Amino acid sequence: MKKSLAIVVLTVFCVLIVLGAVFAFVSLDDGQLGIYDYVAFPNTISLGLDLKGGVYAVFEARSDDEENLESRMQGTADALEELLFEKGYTEAVVSLEGNNDRIRVEVPDVDDPETIFTLIGKPASLVFSPNTEAEGVPDASTTYLTGKDVENAYVSYDNASGYVVALEFNEAGTKKFAAATEERLNQTISIWINGVCKMSPTVNSVISNGRAIITGNYTFEEANALATSIQAGAFDVELTMVESNTITATLGANSVETSVLAGLIGLALIIVFVCVVYRLLGVAASLSLLFYALFYVFFLSIFPWVQLTLSGIAGIVLSLGMAVDGNVIVFSRIRDEFKNGNGVEYDEEGNPKAKKMSIHAAIKAGFRKATPAIIDGNITTVLGCIVMMFVGGSSIKSFAITLLIGVVVSVLCVLLVTRVLVYSIYRLGKDKPALYNLPVVQEEGGEDHE
Repeated sequence: MKKSLAIVVLTVFCVLIVLGAVFAFVSLDDGQLGIYDYVAFPNTISLGLDLKGGVYAVFEARSDDEENLESRMQGTADALEELLFEKGYTEAVVSLEGNNDRIRVEVPDVDDPETIFTLIGKPASLVFSPNTEAEGVPDASTTYLTGKDVENAYVSYDNASGYVVALEFNEAGTKKFAAATEERLNQTISIWINGVCKMSPTVNSVISNGRAIITGNYTFEEANALATSIQAGAFDVELTMVESNTITATLGANSVETSVLAGLIGLALIIVFVCVVYRLLGVAASLSLLFYALFYVFFLSIFPWVQLTLSGIAGIVLSLGMAVDGNVIVFSRIRDEFKNGNGVEYDEEGNPKAKKMSIHAAIKAGFRKATPAIIDGNITTVLGCIVMMFVGGSSIKSFAITLLIGVVVSVLCVLLVTRVLVYSIYRLGKDKPALYNLPVVQEEGGEDHE
């Protein structure tokens, strides 16, 4: 890397950091600078029940079939929690109440809770049938599948058809749907929800893998509404809302402000520490950490699954520490490589001689040898986060999501951003070990070999 290119690289990184800081702390409205209603991206992060509060509703089961009602209620609660998670409400809490005949749903930080609660409480019956709307509501003899055969329904995107409704069936539903599509090949299968024919898509091929898509030139909103209605039809019992109210935040805005202040103080102390201990290497690490912090918060603001709680803030702080650890591993490796490469060797006659390694070679070897350790160490954390996301409760999911995003971003910053910055700063600085606080081993005569 030439000196002029190093200057350009460092300038670009500094500009990106400044712009990121501006967009993180400054909101614009009323046409300021030609921008309307821009909100600083940290302010767009959804907050959980403990930080902002939300709403709750209690639903009562209505079922003529009392057999295995408790297990069916638990299945319905699990389906509700999965539905809300997929809609971006990762901190929604779904629990059974009373004699396990009621379900309590708590949803944080929502603008339109009535839409969610109406969807949950709406009587949901889902039927796949050859009957068209003109032929009337299907009965049991003309039903291919019901909601119990559907495992999932969601919006997907197809390059040829745009937004589509994607369906996944369970094991029993896969067999039934394969038989139905074979019977109705090049004909329609109607989907009935609550006794209303919602659509009658044409079967283009026999589908035996349990996955199907429904095309129709839908907008995202149309496809999402259909997918949500289909998934709601998979509930085992019919629910009716009997109570709803708001939930106040248990921690409040002061907790968020205090956490942000603590994070900024911690980041400042880390920057001071790495600059003192590693000098020019620490400067590169500090720029990388600032870049990481800004882009980490940006990613938290754009991912729909992030709803920040106190446990989520703990995940952010932990991931910041892990980002520092990655830089420390690399720099320690660089120091070891330089020290071992400048040690004292002895010739065949026993006379001391010095072998020398350049700083550039030590940096290159340090990154190369530290990379496997950093990747291996973070892969275990990623696997743990994935397990917590699928097995843990709502508060654990918040911690797992923020930590997972932070770990991935930190690894990329350490192995890519820090590497580029270190090489750039090296090209601008002198080839002196003292500028990087690199150790030099002395020969017996007492002279340093740099």
